[in-house]
Order: sequence, then C-alpha cells, then structure tokens
Amino acid sequence: MGFLPLDLESSNLLFQLISRRYEKHSTIITTNKSLSKWGETFGDPVLANAILDRLLHHSFIINIVGRSYRTKDIIEDE
Repeated sequence: MGFLPLDLESSNLLFQLISRRYEKHSTIITTNKSLSKWGETFGDPVLANAILDRLLHHSFIINIVGRSYRTKDIIEDE
C-alpha cells in the first residue's frame, strides 16, 4: 500500500473488502508508507483511519528496516 495514491472509489472498495474480512480472516498488508501518511494514499484521512482501525485491531506489525531484498543481487554483483 502506498506506492501510488488510490482514487476515492478504489479507497471505498478497499474499505469494503477490509470490513468484510474484519475479525473473520487474516489479511497481510505491505506498505512503504508510515501509517500516519495513509490519509494521503487514500485521499481521505477519515477513510484511512477507518481502514487502519480494522487492520490494526488484533494485529502484529513487523517493521523491516534496510535495503530491499529485491536489489540484493544487483548490489552484490557490483
């Protein structure tokens, strides 16, 4: 989540998906944006907070710091 901003319709559809899965199924989200910046990604801070409220309840957050795993071979070859 966060590479490109979502339009309002896409944000609403994602909210509906998250709401339907809430407390019923596991969901994994990866993002390159801090949670405080999700309002920019969804174009609506209220909608972002509603999505985060459902995602963060009963969640585990794993913060990975370092270079991208995808670029490790490129960097090692140089």
